[in-house]
Amino acid sequence: MGTSGSYSGSGGKFGDKVRDDLTDWLNSPPPSDSPPPPPPNDQPPNNPHEDNTPPEPNRPDTRPPKLNPNVLLPIVQLLRPRTAGGGGSDGPGGGGGSGGNRSGGGPARTAAASAGTAGRAASAAYAYRTGDAATLDRLGLDYAELTALGDPFEITRRIVDAACGRPDSTMEDHEQRLVAFDVADWVLTENPDGQPPEPEAIVRHTIAVIIAETVLTETGALISSGNHSGVAVQEIRDAAEALAAREQFPPNGLSDADFASSIERGIEALRTIVEGTS
Repeated sequence: MGTSGSYSGSGGKFGDKVRDDLTDWLNSPPPSDSPPPPPPNDQPPNNPHEDNTPPEPNRPDTRPPKLNPNVLLPIVQLLRPRTAGGGGSDGPGGGGGSGGNRSGGGPARTAAASAGTAGRAASAAYAYRTGDAATLDRLGLDYAELTALGDPFEITRRIVDAACGRPDSTMEDHEQRLVAFDVADWVLTENPDGQPPEPEAIVRHTIAVIIAETVLTETGALISSGNHSGVAVQEIRDAAEALAAREQFPPNGLSDADFASSIERGIEALRTIVEGTS
């Protein structure tokens, strides 16, 4: 999930609030409309080759309820705005400029750096999907070479390397690579027999992935230690998608800069919501 085993989360009120609220959510009772457990199967199976082992006793449904997307909103404040001191590079490999962690103990994330790497991945994947060799060449990729690979995973890996540059040991770089991989893979595989996703849908999905990966890094131990970690991760991803759907930020074009600008604007729009409620 993109989290270090020894990392317990960023300091400060925003990281603490998300962890506290997610703890409350995980400990809340299951939804009242959860489907009841299936009744005991006391009928012999129709197929004589089926397993005749008696079923385990019914267990109560302990899954958490649906996650309110607003719980994730404060995490946006951990993606520092461009106007904050230090800023951080938005070029390949520009993970935030501090070499690792802030004084508060967390990754040195910036909205510009996260949007920059994600925007390059989105642009490259869209260019490959649409046969735009010129855009791929500008991003350091060769359309013919990618096509000859014949391996979707390897194509995505090449795109991630071009988008993120040389890897380093920082947590923010690891997050950016997870985002770039998810975005590139989604653009390449969504609706495989038809048209690629619309650019605006790519922007929204990318914003959601950035939020979700940041949350999962900040709450990794909390989420993974529960009985329903898989359900919790999916709830977080769904809630992040719901947040990203609140605004519309179509890119002005299909370049990496166009995608990055729209992604960053989306993050900043969500930040204004947080600041208006805090």
